[in-house]
Amino acid sequence: MPHLELADFELGAVLGVGTVGTIYDAKVRSDIEVAPAAWALAGEDLAVKKLHPAVSRDELIQARFRREMLILERLQHPNIIGYFGGGTDEGQLFYVMQRVDGGTIKDLIESTGPLAWPVVVDVARQVCSALQCAHNHGVIHRDLKPGNLFLTRDAQVKLGDFGIARDQHSADLTNQGLTVGTHAYMAPEQITGESTISGKVDLYALGCCLFEMLSGRKVFLGENFAQLFEQHLRSNPPHVRTLVGDVPDELDEIIQQCLAKSPENRPFNARAVQGVMNEIGEKYHLGVGQGEETVGSLAKRSYGGEEPYDPNALPDIAAHNVTEKGRRLLEQQIQARLGGIPRDPIPAWKLLTLVALVVLAVILAVIFSGSPTT
Repeated sequence: MPHLELADFELGAVLGVGTVGTIYDAKVRSDIEVAPAAWALAGEDLAVKKLHPAVSRDELIQARFRREMLILERLQHPNIIGYFGGGTDEGQLFYVMQRVDGGTIKDLIESTGPLAWPVVVDVARQVCSALQCAHNHGVIHRDLKPGNLFLTRDAQVKLGDFGIARDQHSADLTNQGLTVGTHAYMAPEQITGESTISGKVDLYALGCCLFEMLSGRKVFLGENFAQLFEQHLRSNPPHVRTLVGDVPDELDEIIQQCLAKSPENRPFNARAVQGVMNEIGEKYHLGVGQGEETVGSLAKRSYGGEEPYDPNALPDIAAHNVTEKGRRLLEQQIQARLGGIPRDPIPAWKLLTLVALVVLAVILAVIFSGSPTT
């Protein structure tokens, strides 16, 4: 990625403030002649992350920031925040990245409550794709949580904030035995500071995230970090189905597998979890084929008098959109929270009908799976 000059960008409103840096809305300046590398970004939705002046002289923080830049440069993926380059301005490191305007999964849970399980299936599918890309490049995120899952307005999930990520191709910047991460989402081996952690710590955190998306609460409810650590190390996680009755068994089971205390008992990798999400999408008809152009089309066919609902007559569905109905429901929620108009406006009655049909599909699947075969 090219070296960029901060003077080529106009910084706007503050989008976020973290422990070591501030993120600004940004755009390429049009009032001066800018370098070609900056001009190539004209018209893009941009943000600039800049180190706080107070910590710019801390060598460890500088090293982590540079490491984050190098990691993001390697991880070019649709479900990872885009990186466009960076540099130094008066001793302060900065980099330019993709601006994402739909908020975060954390924002969505806090404003609207738990997410419908078809939405969670689609979010999980996207996050797993990002995690598999990172793990393939030797990068362990180590801080996967709802606040680091950013959303575009059309419901694309973007994994961000690689500030404490472990790059297995370089020396670890964390002293052996120290714990890094967010207490509510840390795997047991992360808590104990083991030196040989793998991408399976991210799968554990993914299980915590999925549980929270579905239930609106965290897996463990300790009042302080000591209690949380003890629960992550020794307590069995509750089944999300005990809190949310309409969650399919397959989804509840894969979450339990991700939350296994031993890494060996968790899924093989993120791709395996993604495969389960695709299977759930296929089984419960969450895909949208060529004949279904809106999220409410299934409801229209079923209750609009056009034809009776026949799950065996659904159109062929490509592998990439087997959870599309979940994505479109998520898009509706994002637009409602932001006060915008969705790409394809969806009446409330259609959403309610869709949810009812999905629940009916779950019930039918349970009935038929329990039927004797001849």
